[in-house]
Amino acid sequence: MKIFKKIFVVLEPQQQEQPALERAGYLAKATDASLHLFVCAYDTAIGIATFISGTHRKNIIRTVVDGNQVMVDRLAAPLREDGIEITTEVVWDRRPSEAIVNALNRTECDLLMKLTSVHSRVPEVMFNHVDWNILRYAHCPVLLVKSGQWDAIGQVLAAVNAAPGDTVHEDLNTLILETAQNLARGLDFEMHLVSAYPAPPVFVPIASGANHPINYRRKMLQMVQRNIGKLADTYQVTDNHIHLVEGPVDWVIPKISREIVAEFVVLGSVARQGVGGITLGNTAEHILDKLNCDVMVVKITEQPDP
Repeated sequence: MKIFKKIFVVLEPQQQEQPALERAGYLAKATDASLHLFVCAYDTAIGIATFISGTHRKNIIRTVVDGNQVMVDRLAAPLREDGIEITTEVVWDRRPSEAIVNALNRTECDLLMKLTSVHSRVPEVMFNHVDWNILRYAHCPVLLVKSGQWDAIGQVLAAVNAAPGDTVHEDLNTLILETAQNLARGLDFEMHLVSAYPAPPVFVPIASGANHPINYRRKMLQMVQRNIGKLADTYQVTDNHIHLVEGPVDWVIPKISREIVAEFVVLGSVARQGVGGITLGNTAEHILDKLNCDVMVVKITEQPDP
């Protein structure tokens, strides 16, 4: 099943363990995708050493680049033997996020995969400056990987908006669910659907009748069940895989992902363009910091008002 044609894999310079490549190899075999392996081999210790002469500096940089190329070729060899088509690229650039995005645009890949770090004292994934820039500027879905293995029968969690309110967010729901469904089928994983909905307002005086908090909560749940039920029917999500929880989105989604031990969560974000440049939605940024599993982010770009 061909979900992605070509996967862009960011490798860590001079590291033996490459979890992003392990995931990418697994995904490529399951979905018949090719891989482009990329390394930004910049070394700050060399880059800032202005006392090194020009020719000597070039030779050192060439040695570092060549050494990383040897590593990439060694990592690619067993995957090529498995029949996966692979191209490689090693660059020297002091702006890794810019180098990654530029290379991504050149290679016409339709998925980017990269390792992200996990803080030693807490289970949450800690996204660094490069991760955030990639999420903001990559034109394709991004799958950020942490260490560990996917289970043979894994769980894909699709996080959707139960009351999108406009066509942009309706389209984003569709993109999230189509992506999650295709991945679940391609990887033979189980698909789950999660949506958070708000509690009754606290500071608004509510007396009785339809506006009473109990009635508000019941009617809200009915609306959410109705909307999510339609999506679940369309994308064939079974009842026991639907998770509707009252509470903040950035609490509900991490909670459910931990409960079902999700291999990864598929999130959506509306990228907004304007004076400040492209940014992810605030909700997506808050959720990303609290998840302890792999995260795939798909985006729809909302054009600014004229």
